Amino acid sequence: MQRAKVIKSYINLLRTEKKVFGNDPNALIHVMNQTRTQYRENKDQQDETKVNELVDHANAVSDFLVKNLLQATRKNEKTFELKFNEHTEYYKQYEFINDQPPARKKRGKIAIPEEESGCCGGGCGKAPSPSSECSK
Repeated sequence: MQRAKVIKSYINLLRTEKKVFGNDPNALIHVMNQTRTQYRENKDQQDETKVNELVDHANAVSDFLVKNLLQATRKNEKTFELKFNEHTEYYKQYEFINDQPPARKKRGKIAIPEEESGCCGGGCGKAPSPSSECSK
C-alpha cells in the first residue's frame, strides 16, 4: 500500500511538471531531474511516518506548481505574455514595470547663496546689518 502511494505521488508530480513547464524544455528537464534525484535519495526509507511526510510534501509541491506558478513568454523586446490555466489562483496583484504610468518629475530646490539672500542663515527672518547680530 505504501509503495502505491509513493508511485502515485511521483507520477502525479511528473505530470504536473509537464503541464506547468511544457513550453520551457530546459526548465522541464531540470525540474524532472531534481524530482527523480529526490525520490531516488529516499527510496530506501522504511519509516512509515517519514514516507507519509515525503508523499504529503510531494503532493503539496504539485498543488503549489499548478496553482501559483505562471510561465511567461516573450512577445517582443518589452512585452511578455503570461500563461494562466484554470487552476491558477488570482489572489495577488503583480505590478509590472512597463504597465505603470511614467513617474512625475520632482522639482529641485532652488539654492540661493547666503551672500545674495541678505540673511545670516540663523532663521531669525531679519536682514543682517553691519552693526547688529542675529537674535537667534
